[in-house]
This record gives sequence, structure tokens and C-alpha cells, in this order.
Amino acid sequence: MKQFHLILLMFLLFLSGCAQRITPPDEHLQQNRPESYNNWRATGKLAFISPEERQSANFNWQYREQKQTLTLNTFIGTQVLKLQEFDQHSVLTLEDNTYTSEDSSDLVYRLSGWQLPVSQAPQWLTGNIEAPDNQYNDKQQLTLAIWQDEQGLRWQVAYQTYQRVNGFELPTRLTLTHKDITIKIRISDWHFDTL
Repeated sequence: MKQFHLILLMFLLFLSGCAQRITPPDEHLQQNRPESYNNWRATGKLAFISPEERQSANFNWQYREQKQTLTLNTFIGTQVLKLQEFDQHSVLTLEDNTYTSEDSSDLVYRLSGWQLPVSQAPQWLTGNIEAPDNQYNDKQQLTLAIWQDEQGLRWQVAYQTYQRVNGFELPTRLTLTHKDITIKIRISDWHFDTL
């Protein structure tokens, strides 16, 4: 009878060890997450697809000292728009005209017609968006996140591929969707600055 209890105890211990939840990266690498650098640049291509239109552009997206600069260019290098964030407002330059607003996402939408959750970009672009139902693959890379932006719009971001940069796994292909809007992003280069 003692052997049976010992075997049962060992079996229960084994099961409890197997049943432990795999900790996602945002819990055990909090101090080493890419945004902790606070200074990064991503370059690549972006495609905006809606029922009414399909447009694409090259982008240069910078995040420096908690402020973003997003530049979109045509494939021949002509600047489409440039968004710059400052302490209290954002400025968007479009066709040599400048426009100001307190909200970057609203500014981009009003002037370009593109719904793009710019305000949360430092999180979703680096694969560090925190949402209750995040899904991870066996390498602990975020594969799917669903969240609401500051305007209350529900977004889904799916991550297809990652690349190791400076010891971090960073997305290189991702797809954002909101209702019938799809934004495909392919990042060709990640760069981190240390100050």
C-alpha cells in the first residue's frame, strides 16, 4: 500500500510540473524588452488594403525618447507624409502643408484616410502589445494579439515571421486588421541606438 501511495504522489508531482503555464516573454523578460532601449528605427514596406483602395509605401519608423517619427515614401522615393510627435502634440506634413493635432492616429486618419493605430505602434510593432488573449508559439514569440486602441477601435495583429536582433526576437512580417481594413507590414531592418 505504501508503494501505491508513493507512486501516486510521484505521478501527481509529475502532473503538476507538466501543468505549469509557460510564461510569456513579457513576464520574465520585462527588464530586457526591446522598448526598454527607447531608441529604435524600423524600415520596410507597408500595404494598406480596404474595399475602396489599395496603396503601398516604404516607411521609416523611429521611436526616440518615447516619441515617434513616421515617414512614408513612394517606391521612387517621393515623400507621401511625415508624422512627428512632440511633448503635447503631433505634426503631420503632407504635400508641403503641415497639420497639428494632439492625437497621432487621428491626424493620420483625417489627412490620409488611413486608419492606423499609431499611438500603440511602439508596442505592436515590436511584438510587445499586452492583451488578455495573446497567443504565442513554441518559441515564446507573440503570434496573435487583439486589443482596442484609444479611439475604441478593435484591432488584431498577426505575426508571421521574426528575426533575432541585438538578442531580441523582433517581428519582420505582420498583418494588422480592423473590420475590412488590412495593413500588411514587412520590416527589412531593425536598428537600436544606445544613448
